[in-house]
Amino acid sequence: MIPNPPRALLLLAGILLTGCSLTLAAPPPAGDVPFRTQPVPTPTPALPPASLSLKTGQTIFRERCAACHGALGRGDGPQAAALRARFPDARLDLTQDFAARTASLWDWFRVVSEGRPERGMPPWANALSEAERWAVVFYAWSLAVPSEARASAPQRYREACATCHGTDGHAEMAPLADPERVLRAAPAAWIEALRPERVPAHAGLPELAPEIRQALVAYLPDLAFAVADREVRDPPRPTGSAEVSGQVLHGATEAPAAGVTVTLYALIGSSPIFSQTTRTAADGSFRFPEVPVYPEADYLPMAEWQEIAYPAAHPLTLTAGQALTVTLMVFDRTADPGGIHIDQAHWILQPLADRLLVTEIWIYSNRGPAAYGGAGSPGMIFFLPPGASNLQIAEGELGVRYRQEGERLIDTAAVPPGMGYQTAFGYELPLARARTLTLRSLYPVAQWNLLIAGDAMEATGPGIRDLGVRTLGSTVYRLYEVRPPAPGQAVTLALRPRSAAPGWLVPVLLILSAGLAAGIVWIRWGRPVDPIEELARLDEAYAAGEVDEATYRRRRAALKARAMRRMGAE
Repeated sequence: MIPNPPRALLLLAGILLTGCSLTLAAPPPAGDVPFRTQPVPTPTPALPPASLSLKTGQTIFRERCAACHGALGRGDGPQAAALRARFPDARLDLTQDFAARTASLWDWFRVVSEGRPERGMPPWANALSEAERWAVVFYAWSLAVPSEARASAPQRYREACATCHGTDGHAEMAPLADPERVLRAAPAAWIEALRPERVPAHAGLPELAPEIRQALVAYLPDLAFAVADREVRDPPRPTGSAEVSGQVLHGATEAPAAGVTVTLYALIGSSPIFSQTTRTAADGSFRFPEVPVYPEADYLPMAEWQEIAYPAAHPLTLTAGQALTVTLMVFDRTADPGGIHIDQAHWILQPLADRLLVTEIWIYSNRGPAAYGGAGSPGMIFFLPPGASNLQIAEGELGVRYRQEGERLIDTAAVPPGMGYQTAFGYELPLARARTLTLRSLYPVAQWNLLIAGDAMEATGPGIRDLGVRTLGSTVYRLYEVRPPAPGQAVTLALRPRSAAPGWLVPVLLILSAGLAAGIVWIRWGRPVDPIEELARLDEAYAAGEVDEATYRRRRAALKARAMRRMGAE
């Protein structure tokens, strides 16, 4: 089966971007958002697999869901506040009492698959298999009941229900563990049925405490399906406490920043299991005196100023009794894009039999003294060509981080002073109409590369230089250097076929395209970006008076952080 080409190319873009610095002006990542721009209607699914792994569900939940829903499903993830501000009707708390819950497991599965764009919920049908979606639904469903109540549920069932329904829920006269019934009935209906006199067969049932009814209803999926790894539902426990303190400074002046909101997150993987918030004093100081220590967790302090989040450059590791200090930088916000510079633009073309796949990767920096973007600003603007279809975005969704206004694709994420930011997206063009390619940017571009996979197409035009064939990994690309147009101007290249690519080449190129990751981010035709070299060039520019002191200090700090991250990765 041939993989979906646009998705494969955006996966390639994701691989390429792993070598670049991640933005430090966003909440902790919760894993990749699926590469979809519109919800996909999901047909009635088959029953969940015979065996469900809650460990799989927990892993997916931590990577994909906890940033908004919170590690324990309470709607307190690091991105929850921003999502609620944009979607007031967002349903983030998954721990609602079963007595008030009218949505069934089927309903949850459908929402996970198709999404609810009007509430900020993305669709996951393209990113997760059906079995994975069921696993994360069952795990999230179980979060409504405390671990102690879940642990007592089997015994409660044996005492209250097994006489009629059987120890395994499959008694012939009164079967309870019917998969279809468990999936389609709303929890509120099960809770109601457990009340005395509401169901004739339950006439003699004693009044059960609310927490027992909750536990029994939560236990039903365990009866109907072979649920493995039940113990993963128990939250981790702290081994002691520690102290985290520090100071928040204005990045442009290094003056203390008073009244800044600071939140400390404890993260297992990308899943927050604890958070605590305070505000800075007049001298910019903050203190968290009693922080629970989870040995498996990383701790990330994050300052929020003018609706932009600024995490620490590196997560912290705590041990019981330890006291750590950290300094955070915040910046004022501006709607002026004058500090934005495109350091590298990479366009990757893949000709197919009837269409052209285009992936654009933009790597940029903010050389100004203030953070650009955020709520109410124009955002980073990129242009889509006429006829572009099947738009797919890495690390974002239309209607959430991105919006489209005609030919403009707008990335609304804030860009504080610093380097290594990136935006990547892809689309399709009809091959019959792909005779020209227009390159345009609103911002100054330092380097613009065009790569064409295989040998089916070539590009010509003013300011373009054919640098020949590059073999990256096992994949062959033709590399062009394009002289960037002035900001707001455009350059048009002509595309013409060399020869038609055989059909079998498509999946081969898509599979092998990951080899491009080894050499895509270049300085001057094939040299990898080296932050140490960039530091040396920056020092020379400062010594020559080409860079002012404030800009020099900001950029040097960002480059040093990148160099440290690279050394840590190696």
